[in-house]
Amino acid sequence: MRYFMAVAEEANIGRAALRLHVSQPPISRQIQALEHELGAALLVRTPKGVELTEAGRVFYAGAQKVLAQSKNTVERTRAADRGELGRLDVAFFGSTVYRAVPFALRAFTRARPEIDVSLVRMGKAEQVHALREGRIHVGFGRYYNQADGLVIEHMSAEPLYAAIPHDAALAQSGDVSIADLARWPVVLYPSGDRPSFADEIVGLFQSSGTEFQVDSVAADSTSALALVACGGRCTIVPESVAALRFPTLSYLPISDCPVVAPTSCIFSAENRAPVLQEFLRILRSLSTPSVVDTENASQGRSKSIGA
Repeated sequence: MRYFMAVAEEANIGRAALRLHVSQPPISRQIQALEHELGAALLVRTPKGVELTEAGRVFYAGAQKVLAQSKNTVERTRAADRGELGRLDVAFFGSTVYRAVPFALRAFTRARPEIDVSLVRMGKAEQVHALREGRIHVGFGRYYNQADGLVIEHMSAEPLYAAIPHDAALAQSGDVSIADLARWPVVLYPSGDRPSFADEIVGLFQSSGTEFQVDSVAADSTSALALVACGGRCTIVPESVAALRFPTLSYLPISDCPVVAPTSCIFSAENRAPVLQEFLRILRSLSTPSVVDTENASQGRSKSIGA
């Protein structure tokens, strides 16, 4: 087909041969074979060279599209192999969707706009199954359990804030202490997969030696904030959740809180999909988190992201 295109455009087999860096006989044989396969004459000889027949003009128009599509397919295939094309399937759990996940995906889609991104809410245990079954490339969440064959990559950490009703006297303070919060029934969250942010908050009160009362365990941070907005309760949230504005809530920093809320991503160590590798490359360029892999975790070893 490329030989035919060159002859049609040069209107001369000799000039086409020079253009293609081949001798004339192979071009003549290829065009004869093409005409035989099509059952139609594509060229007629003239004193100056060759001309297209009507069938040749039709075939030339179609061949242009075929070769252009072929080139485009080759380029897209190579781009997919470089992780610049395709589809990235992402899962998230909890409040990571308020800051870390959109921050990472925004950077990725800006760098690789031709890659389609799918985002779905999925519990941490389900993320593990989905990664092993190849249904997602990467998951985001907090407090993952180590799992064989999966890598947990820590992205960032957020300070914690107390959420209390805005009409409480405490809301007028510049900050609060853990002891201040213990005077309120505490709403924990989330319910479900363990360990979780709820466990972290329980540990925070216990490590401070402060007794506290659990009001309830909400499904997620939004439900917890809604309960606090009803009055008479408090909850503790990461900084990204404190950016959510409820008209009847105030958010205050906790003066004696040593705890931060981590954000991590999790992916299969065996998944070498170019789109995942490109996503991880871009993700790592945003920060310098540490990586803990399941093989080394039991031995207490960790490696830096660039290792």
